[in-house]
Amino acid sequence: MYKLVVVDDEKAIRKGICNYVDWGSMGFEVSASFEDGKETIEYIDSHEIDVVLTDIEMAEVSGLELAKYLHEKHQPVKAVIISGHKEFEYARKAVEYGVEHYLLKPIKMEEVTEVFTKIKKVLDKEKEKGVKLITEQKNFEELLPELREQFWISLLVGGPRTKEKLIRRKNLLKLEMDVELPCGILDIRLTEKEEELISYYQSDNYYNLINNIFGGVSEEIQSYPAYMSAGIIKIIVTTYRIEAIDVFQKRLENQIDEKCQAAYNLLKLKFDIKIEKIFRNLMEMTAYNCRLSPLNEVEHASGTNLLAKDYEQLIQKYKLLMGIINDGDFEELDTIIDNIFLEFRNLPVDQVKQISIDMFSMLSNKFVRMGIDFWKSMNKTVSYQEIMEAENLKDLKIKCKNMLRATIDIVKNKQNAGSKNIIEQSLSYIKNHVGEDISLEGIADRFFLNQTYFSRLFKQYTGSTFTDYLIEQRMEKAKELLSLGKFKVYEVSQMIGYRSEKYFFRVFKQYAGCSPAEYFRGRGLNDERESEK
Repeated sequence: MYKLVVVDDEKAIRKGICNYVDWGSMGFEVSASFEDGKETIEYIDSHEIDVVLTDIEMAEVSGLELAKYLHEKHQPVKAVIISGHKEFEYARKAVEYGVEHYLLKPIKMEEVTEVFTKIKKVLDKEKEKGVKLITEQKNFEELLPELREQFWISLLVGGPRTKEKLIRRKNLLKLEMDVELPCGILDIRLTEKEEELISYYQSDNYYNLINNIFGGVSEEIQSYPAYMSAGIIKIIVTTYRIEAIDVFQKRLENQIDEKCQAAYNLLKLKFDIKIEKIFRNLMEMTAYNCRLSPLNEVEHASGTNLLAKDYEQLIQKYKLLMGIINDGDFEELDTIIDNIFLEFRNLPVDQVKQISIDMFSMLSNKFVRMGIDFWKSMNKTVSYQEIMEAENLKDLKIKCKNMLRATIDIVKNKQNAGSKNIIEQSLSYIKNHVGEDISLEGIADRFFLNQTYFSRLFKQYTGSTFTDYLIEQRMEKAKELLSLGKFKVYEVSQMIGYRSEKYFFRVFKQYAGCSPAEYFRGRGLNDERESEK
C-alpha cells in the first residue's frame, strides 16, 4: 500500500475524504490527516509518504506553499491539489511546483478514482525502477572486490594501455588513486609453513590471509593483492602522497618489514616479499611485463632459450584472453595479441607458430567444456595449416587476430548456453568430488577461465558465491554422514575435504547451528521418535 496524507482545514471534508473513499481498493492507505500545511511539512520530514492530497487554501501554510516546499526540497512525494477556485493562476502555479493533478470541489468520486489509479501506475513504475537500480547496485557492490582484482590482473598481464581507458576503469571500480603518482609491484611467497598450516596455505583461505595482512591502506600506501595462479600472488601498491619515487620506495620497504614482522609475531608465518619493480606512475606499470615465475630457463630443440616463466605468463594471458572473448571486446583483443607477440618477438617464427597452435588448442578445449563444437562452428576459419604457412611474425599475428575475432562472433551466438553448461558441469563436479581438495582456481582452470571471471559467472547463474556453495555442499554431505552414525567427527571432516577437524567443527556449527556431535544426537532422538510412532 502507498501512504497518503490528507490535508484540509475543513474537518468535515477532511474526515469525509479519509473515511468515505475506498483507498484500499486503489492501493493506498491514509497514514495521517492535518488541517494545515505546516503540520504536514513537519510530518513529512520524519515519515515516508508517497502522496499528499491537499486543499489549496489554509490558515498558515497553503496547499500551493506545501507543493512548493516539496518541489524545492526534492521530496519524493506526489501532490494532488483540491480547490474550489478555477482561476488560471492557481492551476499554473500548481503545475510549476510539480503538482500531479488539480481537482475542483465538489469532489467527484470517479475523478478521484481515475486520478489515483494513474498515480498508482506511476508509483509502481518508479518502484520497479528503484528496486532494479538497488538490485543492480547491490550486485555491483558484491562483485566489486572481484572486478578490482580482475582490473589489476589485466594490468599485470597486458590490460588497458591507454590513459583514458585506465582512468575510466579505475573510476568505475571506485579506486581512489592518482594514476600520475608512484606505484609498484611486490612479489610475495610464504617461505616457511608449520605442518598444521599446510592445508590452510593450499586453500582459498591463504589468499584471504594475504589480503588481511598486506592489503588495505597504511600510511597513505594502498595495497591491492592480485592472485595470479597457485602460489603466485602479486601486490600492487600505490601512494596517496605526492612524493619522489625514491621516497616512496623507502617508505614501502619500511612498511614491508613491519608487516612481515607482525605476521611472524602473531601467526609465526615467514613471508619472502621482494619489490619487483617501482614505477613513476601507473601508465608506466602497464608497459611492464610482470614476472610470474622464477627465471628457470628451458632449452628447446630450436636452440633458443625460452624461459619457463614465459609459458606461465602465456597461460595467464590465455585466461585473460578468454575473459576478453566472453566480453566481446575487440579493442582489448587486439591489445592482448599485440602484447603476446611482442613478448615472443625474439623467438624463431616456427616456435611462435607452435605457441599459437597451443593457444588455439587450449581455447578449443575450453569451448569443448562449454559444450560448443569449436572446430565445427569455426568451419575453416581456424586452420592449423594457415598458421604453419605464415611467412613471418607479422603475418602470423594478423591470422591469429582474424581467427580470434571470428571466435568472438561464435561466442556471442552461443554464449548463454555455453556459460550455463560450464556452471552446470562445475556444480556436478563439486557434488561428485566434495571430499577432494577443491578450489576456485582449480575449477576455473578446468574450463581455462580466469578465476575472477569464473567467479562472476558462477554468481550470475547460481546466485551464490563459489565458496558459499562449496561449504553448503560439504555441510550437507557432513549431515548425511553424521546421520549414518558410522563415523567419528574427524573422519567426517576428512571425508568432506577438511584436514583440520577444528575448522570443520567451526564451519559446521556456523552452518547448522549446532556442533557435529549435537547434530548426531539430535538426529538419533528424532529417529527413535519416528520408530515409536
